[in-house]
Amino acid sequence: MPVAVQNLSKRALLTEIEETRSKMHYLTAKKHRTAEEVVEISTHLDKLLNQYQSMQLKNNSSLL
Repeated sequence: MPVAVQNLSKRALLTEIEETRSKMHYLTAKKHRTAEEVVEISTHLDKLLNQYQSMQLKNNSSLL
């Protein structure tokens, strides 16, 4: 299910973020928010978002 967070291109990372976000919304509609599956996918989404933010910060600092 979860893709390794490292080694993704920016485009692939954005795609994975959107797909994971959609899965999380689907699961929260079907299950309780504290269900193990929901927590796992939420944690994975957090990692993806952190990776994207880190990538953005590196790109911005290279422009200085």
